[in-house]
Order: sequence, then structure tokens, then C-alpha cells
Amino acid sequence: MLYWGPDQSKGRYYRFEGGATRGFSLTHLSGTGCPVFGDVPILPMLGTPVQQESYEASYNPDEQSAEPGFYAVKLASGIQVQLAAAVHSGIGELRYPAGGGAHSVLLDLSRNNTAVSGSEVHVTDRTITGWVSSGKFCNKRNEYRLYFVLEFDAAPAKTGTFETPRAAAYISFPEDATTVRMKVGLSYVSLANAQLNLKQEIPHWDFEKTRAEARTAWNKVLGLVEVKGGTEARRKVFYTALYHAFLHPSTFNDVNGEYLGFDDKVHQAKGRMQYANFSGWDIYRCQVQLIAVLMPKVASDMAQSLVADAEQGGGLPRWSVANNEAGSMVGDPADLIVANIYAFGGRDFDTASALKAMLHGATDPEARVRWSTVRPHGDEYLRQGFVQQDESNRLGSASITLEYTSADFAISQFAKALGDTASAQKYLAASGHWRKIFDPETKYIRPREADGKFLADFDPGKGVGFVEGNAAQYTWMIPYDFGAVIAAIGPDEANARLDNYFSKYGSYFGGPYFRISNEPSFACPWIYYWTGHPWRVQEVVRKTLTDLFTDTHGGLPGNDDLGAMSAWAVFAQLGIYPEIPAVGGFTLNSPTFPDVTLHLGSRNLHIQAEGAPDKLYIQRVALDGKAVNNWISWPDFSRAGSLVFTLAAVPDKAPGKQPPSFPPAD
Repeated sequence: MLYWGPDQSKGRYYRFEGGATRGFSLTHLSGTGCPVFGDVPILPMLGTPVQQESYEASYNPDEQSAEPGFYAVKLASGIQVQLAAAVHSGIGELRYPAGGGAHSVLLDLSRNNTAVSGSEVHVTDRTITGWVSSGKFCNKRNEYRLYFVLEFDAAPAKTGTFETPRAAAYISFPEDATTVRMKVGLSYVSLANAQLNLKQEIPHWDFEKTRAEARTAWNKVLGLVEVKGGTEARRKVFYTALYHAFLHPSTFNDVNGEYLGFDDKVHQAKGRMQYANFSGWDIYRCQVQLIAVLMPKVASDMAQSLVADAEQGGGLPRWSVANNEAGSMVGDPADLIVANIYAFGGRDFDTASALKAMLHGATDPEARVRWSTVRPHGDEYLRQGFVQQDESNRLGSASITLEYTSADFAISQFAKALGDTASAQKYLAASGHWRKIFDPETKYIRPREADGKFLADFDPGKGVGFVEGNAAQYTWMIPYDFGAVIAAIGPDEANARLDNYFSKYGSYFGGPYFRISNEPSFACPWIYYWTGHPWRVQEVVRKTLTDLFTDTHGGLPGNDDLGAMSAWAVFAQLGIYPEIPAVGGFTLNSPTFPDVTLHLGSRNLHIQAEGAPDKLYIQRVALDGKAVNNWISWPDFSRAGSLVFTLAAVPDKAPGKQPPSFPPAD
């Protein structure tokens, strides 16, 4: 719940190279495309603040230090800031230089990453309490309220509050108070719960104890994957990616189990955690699968959290922020999130209610989650099998159509697993609607207008009708039926198109090329298995990892989107990838480490790849001594103890076996 760290003084995104901060706020999301949170920035300063000023502190970016659960920086004023985090609370240590006036701490509740709609603050002796209301993620209608309590270990010399433009408060200590400790608790339910969270998690003033506890907790989670060998740089890339992938979704219930639901009422999470902040369009492709494989109970709780959101808010959310729908991006991704969690071993949730919520969103075009329609333009999709490009939908009709077909496929697989044969058949058939926007003349996915005609002036490198992409990228976003896609394009033409597609890295600004920086391209490297050129998988995945994922400050090729891109890098380095949504199983690529152990509850899975990373090409793969060919099913993977890759320096150009495809019967 607590993500305590710096914000830029100007702009709405932290960047490592930024040299000034408005304060160290308590809430953040990692790598989003729109700003949100950044609430209650806490700014240490010399002197007593005055109401008219908007304060900031400068620093040398290279004097920042960070590790899981800990952040530190030395400000230009000479103040040394150290922050350590628990789940709902944190502790900070401020070391002031001698002199310089009063040693103060300012809380300016009027400043965050979007816009503050209301706030309140009170100072009592050495404690500051209050709340802040905000929201408007991606300029949508979502709102939330955050409560906080901030305590100090010393009595202040002076305190004060400001009332305009919105609430702010400060607390000042005498110049001889060179070390000041503070601790903070959060809650989205009440001030009393914020105090309870703090009291239960950090009842002491021992900064190093909290820092060590955070390190131990993170080391336990990161230790679920034990990597040996490879270069130090690649191990840094791997574990940084694993850390990023586990930052979200966020804990939302308090230590007593209470949380604020999508109906704005207080609910109790019994025997589980309630999670919030689901970047649905991004994380369904591989991030939730990673969590399910390594932490099935956590993943199950995430699925149940979405079910609870649907029961309280009317439907499954597309992009949730706190206890509200942000309505950002497109599609119906919660279907895929839940089905993926189930397919990869997270089974401890109310599956019947989950399917009920999925079917409600898919069948009722008026279904809503709070203020937002579950499937915008769903009436068009139900009536004609595609979303049309017109004045009412300029965002990306073809992309939305494909997102709905993938969601329908997820429903079909989930329904099949639960024994609902009728729904399974119905939604498998609906998943074939991608063909309705596949142009047999150009052999690309192409937007259609209301009269059914394909959109004129077609260029596969242009983005009209697509969300953050183009036809060249989205034609491949049918991962559950690649066999049919390849057949429709023609195997030779498809392979030639892939070679051109991977000849450059794409951008937001056009070009018919692979763009790993955006999620629709995530599954693309493994398509070569369906064209019979598996050695190209090894080349493309490794080149992408080597070129674009590094151990520098710019070591990600784009927005991490709450861990989505980092999860891709984790899987790609392990040599397994969850290519087909809602289907438990992995396509393969050559690992970057010779020795990896996955600690999976009561069993371990040992991944061996002698010669990695120098030897690039796969010759053979064996699971518990039995040969596998380009695909490992989840039932086999979930029981295995060893996965052995035999690698070579030159490619084996045998086509191998195609991984599965799931074409509808009709």
C-alpha cells in the first residue's frame, strides 16, 4: 500500500536524472502511461515554511540510493533522507546539517500527480493527521480518498497549518535536533485504520529494523527464483525485472482485513488479501501468469479481488485505481487476468462468481462497473462481430475487436475448465470474429466502417483504427489461433513478413515493425514456431533482451506498466513464455542462464541450459527426461522437477512441432 519515494518538482513522473523534488510522497504506481497518486509529499527543509511559497529541494541524481523497501538521497541543503517501507506504513530518518535555521518538515497536500479535489490536515503535538481526495487517472472520473497519520520521535519547537489553496502543515524542530525520525501509516478506510496499520507494523523507532524486515521480505520473494551463472549485469537485469513484476497489484485491505469496496462501503477480506490497481490491458499478457506460477495463493487473492470488485461495482473493471474504475485503455482484460490465473495454478477463488461476472460483461452491452461500460461498443460487437470505425469511435476499432475476441477466448477456456460446455462453445466461436476484420486482399487486420467496408487508404504501418499500434503489429495479436493466422497469410509470406517485422524496432509514430515497448507485441517473437522457423525465436528474443533490457538507468525500452514489461523479461530470460492467453503452458526459447531453480511450494523445478548464454540455439529440450517439442503444457510443467535445454552455437533448422492453436469449430 505504501510506495514512499520522490516526485519531480515539475512534471508528473519521477525520472532518475531529475534534480529537484517537491517532496517524498506516499503513493505511486510503477511505470504508468498516465499520472496518478503522488499523495502527501513530505519535504524536509531548513527554515520555517511560509504559506505563499511552493517549496522544492534540489539534489544530485547520483546521490540517490535505492533497494527493495529502501530509498535514500542527500539534498543540496545537506539534509540526508532515508526511507524504509512496511506494507501499510513506513519509517523515515532525517539527518540535518548543523545550523541553517529551524529543522522543518512540510506536508503540502495540495500537490500530487493529478489534482487534489479535497483535503484536511491537523497537527497535535508531534503528530500530523489528515486525508486527501484525488483521482482523475488518464483524465477519467475515478476518485479515491487516502487517510494518513505521521508521527515524529521528538517534540517540535513550532507547528503550523496553511489553509489555502488547500491544506498543508509543517512541524519544526530546533537547530540542535540533528536527527529526526518520522513514521507514517496509511488507509483508504479511515484515520483509525491508518493508526492501527502503523501501530501493528512499526510500533518502534528502529529505522534499521524496518529496513532489514523489508529486505528479508523481498529477498524471500525474489528468492523464489534462484539464478546461477551468467554475467553480473544480466543477473541485475533479471532480479530488477523480477522485483518490478512483483510491485503491483497493490495491497488494499488494512491489517484488520477492512477495505473500501467498489460500492464505497467497508468490506472485510477474510482469509485473503484485497488487491487494487490492476493495469488490465498490460498485465494480462504475462505478469499475472508469473505471479500465479510463483505465488498461486497471491494470484488467487488477486482474482478474488476482481470478483469482489465486480460484485460491488456491477462488473469486472478494465483498469482499477484504488476502489474505482479508471476506464483507461480498451478491451475486457479482467476476463483474461482471471482465466490466466486459473490456467497457471491459482485456483483458490470463487470461480463460479468469476464466470458469472465474465458472462455478464460479455452478453450485456449496458453492463457497467461503477461509471464505466464494461465493453464499450459492445452492442456493435454482439450484432456484427466487430467494432466499427466511425465518428463515435476514433480510438481504435480494430484493436478493440481483437481485445474482445481474446477476452471471449479466455471465457471459453475458463468455462470449459468449470464444466460449462455451452458457454465454452459459444465463446470459442466468438473468438473467431477476428476473421471479420481480416482483409483477404491485403492479408492484414484492417478496420471496417459501419457499412462493412474496409477502411480506405490502408497502410499497415499507420495507426488509424488501432490503439498504440498499427495493422502490422496487431495482425499478430491473435495468439490463441496462430495456426489459422499463418494459414490465412500464407506460411511463406508470413515468415517473410516476420523477418521484415523484426528487422527494426518500431515506435509510436508508425512503421510496420516489432515494438516490444508496447504490450500487443509481447507474444510476437514466438510466432516463428508456427511458421516452422524455431531458430528465429532464439535470435529475436535474445537480440531484444540484449539490446533493450540493460542494467542502466534507462534499462527498460518503455513504460513498465505496473510490471508488465519486466515480467516479459523474466520469462524470456528463463526460456519459457506463456504465449497463449488462458491456456496453461509455455512456448520455449534459449535461457540466458545455465542454472535456475524455481522454488514452487513443496517442489523445486531445476532449469538447466549448459553453455548459456553463449550458446544461443536449442537442439533438444527434456522435461523430467522426456523430450518436448516447442511447447510444455501446464499439467506437465506443474509436476516436473527438471527442465533441460541442450544448446548449440549453430541453429538446428528443423521446423519442429507447432504449438497448439484453438480455432473455433465454425
